[in-house]
Amino acid sequence: MKITFRGVRGSFPVAAAHVLRYGGNTPCIQIDADPLAILIDAGTGIRTAGDDLVRREVDDIHLLISHTHWDHIQGLPHFAPLYREGTHLHIYALERPDRSLRDVLRGQQRAPFFPVPLDEMPARITCTELADGQQLAIGDLQVTCRRLNHPGVACGYRVERDEHALAYICDADLTTSLLLGEGMETGTEGEERQWLEHLEKGACDLAHSADLMVCDTFFLPEEYKPDWGHSRPEDALHLGLTAGVRRIAFFHHDPHRNDDQLDAVLERYRPEAAGAFDLVAAAEGMEFSL
Repeated sequence: MKITFRGVRGSFPVAAAHVLRYGGNTPCIQIDADPLAILIDAGTGIRTAGDDLVRREVDDIHLLISHTHWDHIQGLPHFAPLYREGTHLHIYALERPDRSLRDVLRGQQRAPFFPVPLDEMPARITCTELADGQQLAIGDLQVTCRRLNHPGVACGYRVERDEHALAYICDADLTTSLLLGEGMETGTEGEERQWLEHLEKGACDLAHSADLMVCDTFFLPEEYKPDWGHSRPEDALHLGLTAGVRRIAFFHHDPHRNDDQLDAVLERYRPEAAGAFDLVAAAEGMEFSL
């Protein structure tokens, strides 16, 4: 499978000269597995993925959404395949306790926010809600969904094919003692600890022996905010060592961080990764073959 980074920023997109090398679009990863394609998240980076899929006439498209915070869905109304009658877009996300996935996605395309309602787009759209730990087959790829520690309802994904695996762990706080998110009811300190251990194990299961782990590294240690649900580079390195991954891609970059600052972050942590795994900072257009 061929993996292409289409958007690597967190929170909001950035268009400026100082982010040209890494890119300013919000999260989207494209996985080409002919004859179908899998996308992870629908930030503004999904626009260039859509242009590529239309050009190649790929009509069987599967979109894995980590969660529905706006930076992870805001590109969907501008996804060119949705304007083609022959497209079948399958959308997946972790089930919510309060509303359906389709209703959430309808919301950002209701008037007066957008002129084309979701249900009036020419493409066929199928929404599937997943349970924590659920596995599904997409063509000859195996996908696993696990809940992550982040406000709202968020999950990560593992995509496997022919003994090769991609782990996508974004957005998540990998080390906090603070339980975040909806629907994780706790009455005692012990129940909260059980949830935190479950979430920690889920992230480790996703990353286990992965060829590539794409990981949230929004914060530097001196910037860390425990209730935001984001991680630091050292959290990603710790998970990578524990899970035995082969390569880590820092991801979900702070939109205020420029190219030179991202270079510095990578150089700061490369010595800690030496001899254990390869370390990169995700950039738009970066490609890997697994």
